[in-house]
Amino acid sequence: MDTATIHMLFEYTRWAHRRVWSCAEQLSDEDYQRDMGYSWGSVHSQLVHIMAAEWLWLRRLHGESPTSLPGAVEYPTRAALRQQWDALEGDMRTYLASLTDADLAAEFDYKSTRGQARRSNVGAILLHVFNHGTDHRAQALAMIDRLGGETVGQDLLTYLVEQGK
Repeated sequence: MDTATIHMLFEYTRWAHRRVWSCAEQLSDEDYQRDMGYSWGSVHSQLVHIMAAEWLWLRRLHGESPTSLPGAVEYPTRAALRQQWDALEGDMRTYLASLTDADLAAEFDYKSTRGQARRSNVGAILLHVFNHGTDHRAQALAMIDRLGGETVGQDLLTYLVEQGK
């Protein structure tokens, strides 16, 4: 694993998040907040979860161990969530710019939200973060589709083709 791959996966993730956001922005406030009885409930709660998980892992990579994830209560509107998400993307970009290939193999300790001691390496956690986002974006897109909204693809290959790679 190398930093070039990690940077590419971050840019892909950012691109895919924004595509899903464009679909969510087309929904009425009522539909955006509607509990779908699936995954995290509403499209809003699903998007909050994606952002909150990335926030949690970035905090852990900085040596902190938060005991909970922020939820929809902390980010009650699209605007509040989007503002935090944009700031988080900047923080993640800054963190990734500081990494070397050797850093990706470095082990670090953290605690789960239940206080359990854990150990992993930086590269594996970053791969998990990017994969986790893919899973939950697909769920958000399924909700948007069920609500009658337009959806888009989020495939890595589509991103690579668009980037000329």
